[in-house]
Amino acid sequence: MTTNLYYTINELADTGLVNAGISLRCGGVSKAPYVSLNLASHVGDNPDAVSQNQRIFSTETGIKALKYCHQIHSDSVQNADSIATSFWNIKEQNVPEKTGDALISAQQGDALSIFTADCVPIFILDVATPAIGIAHAGWRGTLARIAVKTLAQMKNSFGTHAENCLIHLGPSIQECCYTVSPDLIYKFVQHFGSTVHNEQNLSLQTASFRQLVDIGVTSESVSISPFCTACHTDKFYSHRAEGGKTGRMLSFIQLT
Repeated sequence: MTTNLYYTINELADTGLVNAGISLRCGGVSKAPYVSLNLASHVGDNPDAVSQNQRIFSTETGIKALKYCHQIHSDSVQNADSIATSFWNIKEQNVPEKTGDALISAQQGDALSIFTADCVPIFILDVATPAIGIAHAGWRGTLARIAVKTLAQMKNSFGTHAENCLIHLGPSIQECCYTVSPDLIYKFVQHFGSTVHNEQNLSLQTASFRQLVDIGVTSESVSISPFCTACHTDKFYSHRAEGGKTGRMLSFIQLT
């Protein structure tokens, strides 16, 4: 399902086990440079506009509650089942009780969520348990193997096995637009091999794919969005392409 406000991650939703998707930047009320469906309150947008956008998005998706972390570009994974407070009206004063960049759960109900505007949203579904995870992977998180660490926490908490997982790497800045320093290229090549770059352009998607396959996720079980956020600022927010002043998309996954 695709609407003006979000699109569904069909590779996961078609199992009938989850509701999973990512918001688009269309259909909201925020003014430039946050036009228009900015769902994050920490980027300088008008708080009333953000609240209205959240209400619009909640009505469209049917999601009444969210669980999320205070994101810090880390490799920290939180078990959302232990987070007592659920939020939807996300305001700056509603500080999340947990800090980290990934969430896992085996409970139906609240949607696990992250905010992105170039970083890779990683959606994880363990179809056997079932259990879910979601991770926010910029270059720091990717280099620290946050995808692998999320799966490790799912194994410890729920008995998840990598071979039972479907994983989707959502819209994010891709190799075509992600130029980085030679030093960073070198670090990624050392960890993940030479296929992660083309000259000075880095593929975060390839790096995550390689680490996931290395721990037993089958290559056929990993899908990668074709959308580069920096190429498609009509649909997505891009921190890099928009000079660091822009809104955020919200990625979510929910056991149904």
